[in-house]
Amino acid sequence: MASYSRKLISEGIGYSTIIDPKFKTNKIQVMFITDLREETAAANAMAVGIMASSNSKYKNISEITAKLNSLYGANINADISKQGDFQRLSLGVTSIHNRYALDGEDISGEVLDILLDCIFSPNVKDDEFAREPFDFRKKDLLDTIDAEINNKRGYAVIQAHRLAFQGENSENSSYGTRKTAETVTPRQAYEAYKKLLSSAQIEIYFVGPEEDKTAEQKITEAFSKTEHNISAKEFYKFSPVKNEVLCREEKLDVSQCKMVMAFKSDCHDRYAMKLMNTIFGGTPFSKLFLNVREKLSLCYYCASGYSQLKGAIFIDCGIEEENIEKTKQEILNQLEQIKNGSFTDDEVNNSILSIVNSLKGVGDTTASYINWYYGCFVNNEILKPSDTIERYKAVTREQIIEAAKSLKLDSIYIMKGENK
Repeated sequence: MASYSRKLISEGIGYSTIIDPKFKTNKIQVMFITDLREETAAANAMAVGIMASSNSKYKNISEITAKLNSLYGANINADISKQGDFQRLSLGVTSIHNRYALDGEDISGEVLDILLDCIFSPNVKDDEFAREPFDFRKKDLLDTIDAEINNKRGYAVIQAHRLAFQGENSENSSYGTRKTAETVTPRQAYEAYKKLLSSAQIEIYFVGPEEDKTAEQKITEAFSKTEHNISAKEFYKFSPVKNEVLCREEKLDVSQCKMVMAFKSDCHDRYAMKLMNTIFGGTPFSKLFLNVREKLSLCYYCASGYSQLKGAIFIDCGIEEENIEKTKQEILNQLEQIKNGSFTDDEVNNSILSIVNSLKGVGDTTASYINWYYGCFVNNEILKPSDTIERYKAVTREQIIEAAKSLKLDSIYIMKGENK
């Protein structure tokens, strides 16, 4: 069974250890959590990407990859995501535990040194990032942004978020826009890097088979030297429902129409909301899947997702244009069924089993542990997955009904074919 602990290195910088003897690797992940703003998202993403591509010793992605490969295939990666109104930028390294090194090498120590150099000794010249790693990451970021529109289902959901969260940080993409990304310079990316170090919430995670006091000491000393000044993060910021339902249509080169309906809630019972969403459209046996897709054949897919930090649920479906209105009405009808209590104990139990199965996967990988305990940090409550399972089992029919009743339709995004 894993053990977990967290300490403060300084105000706004947390260090967490997750120890599970079954692992044969160590993983260290550094998260920078900052406001998600259109004007800074691309520069932030580029800064963290450059950190994962180079440092003052290994000047580009080829050099740093070659060095890590020589350390039994260690790797470094960057990840950018949206967490409500915040941008989460992660830099992480994974390496084998020292006990598995053939000649007793300090693999973990070498890999950690590389990570710390990437963070505190980047490849910089004249107060700006070096051109080679900058150009590499800029192209990579632009390719990622361009690729969003190629995934039409994902693109529709992104546009629905823009529509639902107008005027809020959460309307923005975690990568920024092509326009803002194109204009970022090496100096601006370096300035973004310095601001992340000085003002972002920083959460550091160490996951391995046993504690590593040397790693903890190195990390603590390195981050203690930074001048850090942050304001407390309020991760939960529910989005107010619009006075009138806002509809937007967009025509693109598609043969299958997409529709995303956004509902908003003021219900803070996240267990009831999650369970209600699972019954509604979160599984292949949900009401939306079995009725809207299977029974009535109104769409190719129909599923719902719960944005916990914003108090919103998004239902996305792929449909023929002539079925748009029918599908919309049937989705509203299925929600009404839950509001009226028209769901069975089997539906509730199957939904709980689905949630339980996903929770039982926590701990299968080092990343799943990090995601779990980061969620605990956001919720300001440390729980084991087993504790959470009991909370879902304790949710009553009345709580599920109240959660459904709290939902109000906010906006609808529709993607149609250009020739339709």
